Amino acid sequence: MNETIYSHLDELIAWRFHVKQKKLLSQQKLLASSQGDHHAVRKGRGMTFSEVRQYQPGDDIRHIDWRVTARTQKVHTKLFVEEHERPTLILAEQTPALFFGSQVRLKTAQVLNLAAIIGWVALQQQERVGGICFNGRQQISLPPKKTQQNLLNFLQQTVDLQQQLEKPGITQSQYWQQALQQLQRNLKPGSKVFLIGDMLQFDATLLANLKQLKSHAEVVALHVFDPLEQHIPELGWLNIQGLQNQLMRLDSFRSKTRQNYADLYQQQWQETQQGFHRLRIPLLAISNQEQPVKALIQKHLIG
Repeated sequence: MNETIYSHLDELIAWRFHVKQKKLLSQQKLLASSQGDHHAVRKGRGMTFSEVRQYQPGDDIRHIDWRVTARTQKVHTKLFVEEHERPTLILAEQTPALFFGSQVRLKTAQVLNLAAIIGWVALQQQERVGGICFNGRQQISLPPKKTQQNLLNFLQQTVDLQQQLEKPGITQSQYWQQALQQLQRNLKPGSKVFLIGDMLQFDATLLANLKQLKSHAEVVALHVFDPLEQHIPELGWLNIQGLQNQLMRLDSFRSKTRQNYADLYQQQWQETQQGFHRLRIPLLAISNQEQPVKALIQKHLIG
């Protein structure tokens, strides 16, 4: 086993000292600017939207959702929760499809860097942090807690799952489906959920799972990619994994082959963006070669 290509717990712990003064920024501006989500609003200091449910005696009539009421012909009201009551949940993919990197680090390592940074920042804000990680063979889950030890346990288990990987390969959308279903079973309304992985395999079934998830949580997705996947170099015949998980043999010396591959990636990326856009879920792209703290700042997720 080549230890240099795997993540190590001490490296993930070290990110804590790079983000001591950072905070998870409100997603209101991000959602409003990129997706126009009318639910991403605040009501008073430290309050954030949680969900819409049918009106019950004692509910504040000022929070009646007239749009939903008119559509359903039944009175519905918006619920809000205190900012500090919102758990942060991280779903981290560690499948063979991410076990690749042309420079700096593997995509699997970048996923765990981003997960660790988000976890440390959330914990500094006195938020409960938990998560789910999967690699195609195994899936682990830790409920959100407001303790450093819980986050350390989560990070250690993600490292253990990563070290089970031996070579690049294909992944299946069912891995994400299983993770999302497990998350939904224990999800608290108003939670913040970060999905970190390849994301290009999100088909109609997964988007339907996301739609249900978004009705109860604030969701942000991070697509981790290698620039080589967007534009293959001139290296002769290559055996590579296609964007639909099929294995392909390509002659990269041919300019038409390189262009077709680039077009295929852009088509898949645009289709994925459109699916998330319809759900009003921000989908942000971060390269495995970027400095992760800087990338999260540039994407306005921390500041």
